[in-house]
Amino acid sequence: MFGWRSLLNLLFKSECNLCRRDSLTPICDRCQRNLDRLQHRNRDRLQRLALPVWVWGEYRNELKQAIATMKYNNRPQVAAYLGECLGQMWQQPAQTGRRKHPLIAVVPLPMHAQKRRDRGFDQAEIIAQHFCQVTGLPLVAQGLQRVRPTQALFQLSPEARQRELDQALQLGAAQAELQRLDRQILLIDDIFTTGATARAGATALRSAGFSVYGLAAIATTAH
Repeated sequence: MFGWRSLLNLLFKSECNLCRRDSLTPICDRCQRNLDRLQHRNRDRLQRLALPVWVWGEYRNELKQAIATMKYNNRPQVAAYLGECLGQMWQQPAQTGRRKHPLIAVVPLPMHAQKRRDRGFDQAEIIAQHFCQVTGLPLVAQGLQRVRPTQALFQLSPEARQRELDQALQLGAAQAELQRLDRQILLIDDIFTTGATARAGATALRSAGFSVYGLAAIATTAH
């Protein structure tokens, strides 16, 4: 039988940004279910930094593939979907181990401008945009800037990562907006590993007198 879904697929031809099957949504139902299985069920904050860290899921299998597809196959729609997932998690304090939080502004951990031009988008900024659409929190997209390019961090030791990021992040063009909002700052990133990037961002903000509430990320390799 030629159902309504088949008719809509004909009228509004689209495909899933992950599996490439026909889909009426940017991420198909099947891929959404696969990603959902990788959510952390115990979302108590990680204690790896001198600030709280909350993550949505485990950096493996379909979620690892989704993040790679987002970054390297020009799929910003995946970042938008994952940002909504992170926002939905944040809206459930009992699942994140949070009590009522103070007033917060959201700042993504940025890419260097040249890398952003090469990729065409900054995934952390898109994640943060959609996180804020779900939560209603104010986004300060240019709260931080990466003032010099850094090499890929995934092959470096924690100590080498920290050296590579030393003073690489500074306050961005929206410093005045952060001051006007006068809120604690929640940093947003796609992957949390050793926390070197988060530390660099938090150090830059705290050196300027801002209070950093914590970091929220899509996935983590930490346990």
